[in-house]
Amino acid sequence: MLTPRLKDDNWALHQIAERQDTGGSLLKGTVPIEGYTKMLGQQYLINKALDQALDKALPGCPRCAELITDDQRLSQYLLADLAHFGIDPASLQAEPGVARYIQHIQGHTDQPLHLLGLHYVRLGACNGNSFVARKVRKDFDLPETAGTRYLDPFGAEQRTNWMEFKDALDAMNFSPAEQEEIFEGTRTAYLHSINQHLPEFKSAEQLLAEHGKTLDKKAFDEGHSVHVKPAAFAAQAGAKTKS
Repeated sequence: MLTPRLKDDNWALHQIAERQDTGGSLLKGTVPIEGYTKMLGQQYLINKALDQALDKALPGCPRCAELITDDQRLSQYLLADLAHFGIDPASLQAEPGVARYIQHIQGHTDQPLHLLGLHYVRLGACNGNSFVARKVRKDFDLPETAGTRYLDPFGAEQRTNWMEFKDALDAMNFSPAEQEEIFEGTRTAYLHSINQHLPEFKSAEQLLAEHGKTLDKKAFDEGHSVHVKPAAFAAQAGAKTKS
């Protein structure tokens, strides 16, 4: 099956991505509201680019179009969050790391399977982000349905939706070459997540050399088990993608 490989062969970059400060800081309550809304703005620019790229690519890939439903397009939830905070999306400017990711997305509009890999990672991140949303609502006194739609777009249906998406992906008859395209998309998504706040882009080789001695496969597997409990999950330092 494809999804076990997407998880197991990306675990090191995935763990490095989770060490980036935004998710952990939101859970720790150390991010001011201005930092949170800035994050929403940059995520909107990324997700808008990905949704627009999918609009162009999906007609050429019926299997991808079947998998990626309208409710999975996360830019719509970010627009709602920005509106809640009175932020005009037209006023947003991409930071350098975000601009790099957008450029990558726009350069792959003719590769729907690569885009599917990018989408897989952002959709899976909603598992961990749903727990972050609870902390954010408490810290910023936000209502249940406003200001955190991006972090928690599916509510109580999150886990069910994610498992159904993975099952459908595994059931599709992708050739080895097609699976490799999807895998490269997932790997790229983790790389750009890590590099989003870095002044210069670092390759997978550079990142693994820097973090290699501190990476922990056992801890990763325990943190991403289907049996992990919400309370234990939220106690960890960062928002995690359950795979």
